[in-house]
Amino acid sequence: MIRMLDFQLSGRLIFGRGALSELPSALARLNVGRVLIVTDPGLVRAGICASVTDVLAGAGITYAIFDGVEPDPRMAVVDGCLEAARDSSCEALIGLGGGSALDIAKITSALLTNTDDVAQFIGVDQIPNPTLPKVLIPTTSGTGSEVSPIAILSDEDAHLKKGVVSPRLYADVALVDSDLTLGLPPHITAYTGVDALTHAIEAYTNKYAHPLVDGFALHAIELISNNLRRAVACGDDPEARFSMAMASTLGGFCLGTVNTGAVHALAYPLGGEFDVPHGVANSLLLPYIMRYNLISNLDRFAHIARVMGYQTEGLSQREAAEQAVEAVVQLCRDIGIVSRMRDLDVPESAIEPMAVAAMDVTRLLSINPRTVTLDAARAIYRQAY
Repeated sequence: MIRMLDFQLSGRLIFGRGALSELPSALARLNVGRVLIVTDPGLVRAGICASVTDVLAGAGITYAIFDGVEPDPRMAVVDGCLEAARDSSCEALIGLGGGSALDIAKITSALLTNTDDVAQFIGVDQIPNPTLPKVLIPTTSGTGSEVSPIAILSDEDAHLKKGVVSPRLYADVALVDSDLTLGLPPHITAYTGVDALTHAIEAYTNKYAHPLVDGFALHAIELISNNLRRAVACGDDPEARFSMAMASTLGGFCLGTVNTGAVHALAYPLGGEFDVPHGVANSLLLPYIMRYNLISNLDRFAHIARVMGYQTEGLSQREAAEQAVEAVVQLCRDIGIVSRMRDLDVPESAIEPMAVAAMDVTRLLSINPRTVTLDAARAIYRQAY
């Protein structure tokens, strides 16, 4: 029996080349005049933040900037953003950047109307009150955070990534302008793109997979298969960037409805302990966990292979399913994704503690299509080592 689906999206989605020009009207609809831009120093240096402030200044909107976001941010970063938000007396937040900036904007918007203690938000449905309005503007094509109800923070004490999951975290406005990703460095394009692919593949194959969401997942897989190589090789190709932005947003739609699985669960300790960017950890582990999950639903994996352009006529169901893993391996090889943990200076001695830590991510392991035991987690890490 297909489970009932509770499907919610962000309040409003503005998608397309040039969408940034719609920011003033989006803020006017929210009836706000003072905003805090939450971003990172790299986007300030690159002039992307200036492209946003120019639009705001042209519309007479008062703004302040918090540019202290770091990759896979620690909980302490939230404290700095909260202080900046209060100092600016902002009426709304604009998250500008990759998933880290968007997640910090989400969490800060909740802290301003709830408790000061972000630790109380960890888990599912732990934010009681509505948040301050937030507009989320991605500058990468990977996390889908602009349309998801999830934010991820690094817990330094636990050496683990921890998730906040709440419908309160949905954006009031998600504004996706693929032109903001033009010129994104090839290595970031690569691992954020495979992050989006991971969302789609895990959503299509986990226990919560649902026909209403399958279309989002499969279209994202197809778009990434057809466009990620070109986006990496030709970063100024507007068509490839547009398609990758669409794939990322479609992957984000999957996150709030059917979620992911063991790839993300095993990626959290890798990122939390060794500061491996979330997208890199997902990209590295995806083929190994696909291979582990293969027997759980050969038909679905075979369909992924076909969507990724592989011919499966004349193959057995198992052989066809294995082509999905080969398709992902070849894509990762073509775009230069690291395939071994040792290449990230992760010591072999870390396998045991990471496996133990991964077993605590029950929110995701419980919906993985194949049961992941401690022994299985150890084996997957060893294969990836």
